[in-house]
Amino acid sequence: MKWLILFIFLTACSNHKGSNSLKLIKAYDVEINNSIEPSGLTLWDGQFYTVSDKHNIIYHLLFQDDKVELEPIIYIENDKGMKLDFEGITHDDDFFYLVSEMHFQILKISKDGSNQSWLPLDNILRTKGREVGLFQTRNGYFEGICVLDNNQFLLAAERQPRGFVEYNANNDKIKAYKMNQAVFDYQDQRSPDFTGLSCDDGLYVLDRNAYTVAKLKKVKGKYTEIKGYGYGHVINQERFKYQDMKYGHAEGLVVDGDNVYIILDNNHNPHQNGTSNNSMFLHLKK
Repeated sequence: MKWLILFIFLTACSNHKGSNSLKLIKAYDVEINNSIEPSGLTLWDGQFYTVSDKHNIIYHLLFQDDKVELEPIIYIENDKGMKLDFEGITHDDDFFYLVSEMHFQILKISKDGSNQSWLPLDNILRTKGREVGLFQTRNGYFEGICVLDNNQFLLAAERQPRGFVEYNANNDKIKAYKMNQAVFDYQDQRSPDFTGLSCDDGLYVLDRNAYTVAKLKKVKGKYTEIKGYGYGHVINQERFKYQDMKYGHAEGLVVDGDNVYIILDNNHNPHQNGTSNNSMFLHLKK
């Protein structure tokens, strides 16, 4: 009986701090011509799209065997006078939505690129986030974006501290809050962080430094991680590891039923085997 109680206790602890393991279906080498650093992912009508924090372009992913080519399809007008720094991408029935980390705004852009506008028009997202303690660390601002409903968005604030901002573009209503307490296991004194969001089939977030895809649920008015799916056993294989693995590289996420798709920001970092510094696209399964 004593051993049974101990087993139940340890299992409960494991379920709280751990996660279920994702199975690797296929890994693709993403060719990063012109130093593209993928930083978001969305799935629209069976096609994958990404953005880069270094380029003002929406890319279509072309798959061939075990490689992915990034095809530029929409060139974005830069009316800011400095880089746009896109970190996330999502869509509704008619528009792409890109989140700019540097400018704390959302770019609304039609599928053919002909119609582009910024939401909101001022710095209110940054102001409201800072009022609750977000955006305290340089380059630790918005990383993920999802459409919750008609013109209503969830934005993920990256780190130190991490959290969420809910934005209703219909009335400019904003709710911001920190969610910095670690739910899953972190190693090597990594800080909790959020990167990509997926709302293609349910709501999920990349808990990058824990190598976990977490399902989100609203609990007491705040989006909270309730279930995790780990991929650390995949990304830490010798054939996939980068030379710098201090922090995670996963930034773009799509969850579609039991299928989980992740794109990595290579951050100009070579793989440990020295073959290339390409990005990677992982197809995993729950």
